[in-house]
Amino acid sequence: MFEKQFLIVFLSFGMCNNLYSQYENSFFDNDRYESAIDSGYLQIHFDNLSYFRNAEYLSRVDKGSTYIGVNLLPYVQYSINDKAQIYGGMLVRYDFGNPEIKTIEPYFKFTYRDVLKHNIIFGNLDGTLQHKLIEPLYDYEKVITDRFEQGVQIIKPGKYLSYDIWIDWHDMIYYDDPKNEVFVAGYNAYLNPIQNEKHKLSLNTQAITVHSAGEIDKNSSPNSVEYNFASGIEYKLTFNKNTSLFMSGHVAYYEDRSDVKVNGWLDGVGHLGVLRFTHHDYQFVLNYFDGYQFQGPWGEQLYHSMGNKNFPIAHDYRKMIGARVGYEVNIGKNLVFLNRLGFNYNVHPNKLDVTMENYLRWHIKTLPKKVKWL
Repeated sequence: MFEKQFLIVFLSFGMCNNLYSQYENSFFDNDRYESAIDSGYLQIHFDNLSYFRNAEYLSRVDKGSTYIGVNLLPYVQYSINDKAQIYGGMLVRYDFGNPEIKTIEPYFKFTYRDVLKHNIIFGNLDGTLQHKLIEPLYDYEKVITDRFEQGVQIIKPGKYLSYDIWIDWHDMIYYDDPKNEVFVAGYNAYLNPIQNEKHKLSLNTQAITVHSAGEIDKNSSPNSVEYNFASGIEYKLTFNKNTSLFMSGHVAYYEDRSDVKVNGWLDGVGHLGVLRFTHHDYQFVLNYFDGYQFQGPWGEQLYHSMGNKNFPIAHDYRKMIGARVGYEVNIGKNLVFLNRLGFNYNVHPNKLDVTMENYLRWHIKTLPKKVKWL
């Protein structure tokens, strides 16, 4: 009886605090196919993420986008010991229809596991959607356009308390550079007072800040520092190994502490939540979002009051309703296909946004081989 009453109360709470929807995104985890190997062993990996993502936005804030191409990541893994692993390689992003390669950048990651119950990562982070930030705080498209974060990350796994803290040094500058340096820092923490085979209740707090400045550059643009904070509650009810219901409610805040305000606002607020039903390979999601002068400097523009379509004219109030469906299937060993379709209705004005997504990810790796050094 208590469980049924709690479920009804929580669902009502979510509806009253506006339901926002977001997929479960472990498909994109950078370390999805990585595991520790024995000391002194070397392993070769090749990871491919193929994408066809088309966002047709008729609303007045975001222009939408189309990306068709591949992320190719060949790299090697070397084990110093059972806790310390080194990864090194090269990321190549190629968008179809462009004769030039869009991005070539090095991949380097050092991981040290279980240091006072924490994991430390230096170099390329286990970031982007793996931080599990809500979409108004972190742009969904960055998993394609800006896949790698580089800096330092501390992760604490745990049953009752877990968190992720990181700093991403996004743009480095040198003397007389014509641009500002940019770094992004954030955290995401969960306290789980209830967690068993059927029920999981979590209290969540998360934040991200984007700082653009510099003392040795020639850029005349003013320094800026913008913050997003969010706090909320999450609940997952597991019916069986193939079926579950997930709900959450969050309140998100925006603050601009720059001397010259980026958008002319000091702060803003958004109300959001999630209602997601998962059954076998399918995810079904309903969504609702509203906000007042809400901005997310690193978040998805769809939720902004001022974006790349309406700049510099602000639409202070936003209100959206939508639905999404996702299908993920394992085609073979380490070969996964993901299809998603989303509809987003803007209440004011009467406009519909449509997002169609197809992803194919495959990962191959050799057997670990013992390396003998001179």
